[in-house]
Amino acid sequence: MAARLTAEFLKDWSKGVNPDIQKERNTCTFNTEELTNLLDGGPEKTKRRKELEQLFFNQHGDLFSFKRRPFMTKSELYEHSVAKSVKVFQLRKEYGWSEEDYDLATRILNFDFALSLHHTMFIPALERLATDEQKAKWLPLAQSYQIIGTYAQTELGHGTNLLGLETTATFDKDTDEFVMNTPRLSSMKWWPGGLAKSCTHAVVLAQLVIDGTNCGMHPFMVQLRSLDDHMPLPGVKLGDIGPKLAANSTDNGFMILNSVRIPRLHMLMKNGRVLSLNYCITVGDIGQKIGYNISDNGFLIINKLRIPRQNMLMKNARVTREGKFTQLSNNKANYATMILVRVNIISWAKDTMRQAACVAVRYSAVRRQTTLKPGTPEQQVLDFQTQQYKIFPCLAGTYATHFIAQDMFSAYYSAYNEIMRGNNRKLGELHAQTSGLKAFLSDMSTSMVETCRRSCGGHGYLKSSGIAENMVSSLALVTIEGENTVLYLQTARYLMKQMANAVSGTKTEGSTAYMNRDFTSYMCPIEVREDCKNLHKLRDVYVQRAHKVIMAVAQKLQMDMESGQPQEVVFNNNMVALVRAARAHIHLTVIDIYISKVDNLRYTHSTELSKVMTELCNFFVIYGIVQETGDFLEMETIGLQQLEWLRQQEMDLLAVIRPNAVSLVDSFDLHDESVASTLGQYDGNAYQHLFESTQYEPMNQTQVHPAYYKHIRGLLKGSNTSKL
Repeated sequence: MAARLTAEFLKDWSKGVNPDIQKERNTCTFNTEELTNLLDGGPEKTKRRKELEQLFFNQHGDLFSFKRRPFMTKSELYEHSVAKSVKVFQLRKEYGWSEEDYDLATRILNFDFALSLHHTMFIPALERLATDEQKAKWLPLAQSYQIIGTYAQTELGHGTNLLGLETTATFDKDTDEFVMNTPRLSSMKWWPGGLAKSCTHAVVLAQLVIDGTNCGMHPFMVQLRSLDDHMPLPGVKLGDIGPKLAANSTDNGFMILNSVRIPRLHMLMKNGRVLSLNYCITVGDIGQKIGYNISDNGFLIINKLRIPRQNMLMKNARVTREGKFTQLSNNKANYATMILVRVNIISWAKDTMRQAACVAVRYSAVRRQTTLKPGTPEQQVLDFQTQQYKIFPCLAGTYATHFIAQDMFSAYYSAYNEIMRGNNRKLGELHAQTSGLKAFLSDMSTSMVETCRRSCGGHGYLKSSGIAENMVSSLALVTIEGENTVLYLQTARYLMKQMANAVSGTKTEGSTAYMNRDFTSYMCPIEVREDCKNLHKLRDVYVQRAHKVIMAVAQKLQMDMESGQPQEVVFNNNMVALVRAARAHIHLTVIDIYISKVDNLRYTHSTELSKVMTELCNFFVIYGIVQETGDFLEMETIGLQQLEWLRQQEMDLLAVIRPNAVSLVDSFDLHDESVASTLGQYDGNAYQHLFESTQYEPMNQTQVHPAYYKHIRGLLKGSNTSKL
């Protein structure tokens, strides 16, 4: 009966494109294909992406579809994610994918891989930290998936502070082995993805001890499980650290009423008025709420595990048979893998924002609610200025972060090539910039994605909406590979050194080149309202703000040091100010890259595309000033008149962006399976997809849940028969 009711209920629903979202596409002022090609890196790369999408979603659609995922248990999610990982690995071998193809595949599939760290950290660690001989031994095994690895750095008691790691590897000269231990509770490895159930090996970071002397932190290749039966080796204890953020204790449901007759007295009356009701009932659960549990993040306890001396990754440091330790290159080169992951996180932040913006904008175009004028149809919520102010920052921020990720990948590989040749000149700048950008952009993405989720109302809280789970994914970015406050402080240390150089007359370069300027005669460049459209004048405002904030902190540190306070006390007493300085500098970096990339479009792309991207950039730059009004006013970079003009221009730009909003997210050209959302699919039929998703909910497979017989029946019957 319920199936017939459902079919009847859905029969009039359109299978075509929602007229509201099609109307939005008809207002587009630029060529979306041109923008898509720009984002992909050219028409050939767009074509290649679509070929891979066809392979995943057409040829292997059952495996790679998102539709059942929101309704799986943690164990089912893990198994499904492993199955997808294995299939991708098999396809890579079958088709001989390049590294670029594999990276593209992971993005198409939203990094939904339990075994992702094998490629993102384990193999890069071997490539960067192993000798040529060690690479020849282990890389072929890793690349052919004869071993599967992860990267085990973070401990229960230590994360970002690498010098504080407690895992030890003590050299035994008699046996030519290292004896590895996690000597106390806080020293166990904790959090590495794939560690609990999947991986056979790990690159483990540990303190090297020789003859009682601590020689510092070094990487070691450690086998964790038997290659025959996958059992943990003697001396190794592994497990899963448990479910991550989730909220699914309530059976939130739906109800369809169709010609069900109820007595008149059952109607709740108001003012004596009764409305006639004739409905029939279909009920069910709407599905799971937020959760992120595809990966078997694990713990690792090591008890006197012996590994060969040759298992220390010795590209940068070496231990001989006799136990002689030699540092071969600057030990900071060991940070190369971590820096790469931070660059990747910048790109991941873009991906979370891209999906959130896509869902929020499309849903806002088809969701109608309230009316501005009595007697007229309900408005598209995208028409409301408040809704635009929620979601357009994420839209603009997505494009900003896309360009920044491009820039940082280029900077990383340029610096890495020099580092591998023994030249660490660019390492300090790269470390400071990637640390700060990882922190700033993951903070930004977390805030903007959550705002987009809220903009979707209650539906945004559903796991099937995609945006809720995406929000949880963005939350992880603020703590992985360095908690953000710590990373800001690392950037701030670099800035203090650079400011000291600039003050002493030593020319600064790279991201801090602005410190060489003369700021004594600064005048706000925004002299008339029209200047709010000038990106370079707006950039000057950011430059002044960054310089004054950093200079103020540097002067305060100097004064405190001269008063005789110990250095560690001075640093601790100024931490909040140092974070503020780092954020001001990184904010400048963000808008600097964005403006530069948009400027270049004038020479490489159509006038129409350049115009809409400039408008989006203009909004993002002004939005940043308005959000940080206190800083800009306090540093006297703008006045109250300029602030009024900027706010007026910000609101004007909302209306300018509005006609192109849907087309700007369409230009991401995300496959519906990549959007992975009932609310944000291309056809705009959000309500239909929401309801259809409930067929996958396990609780809806029966009309009466076992909890009724165990607990509810006794309550209803007045007997105490609950079987607890």
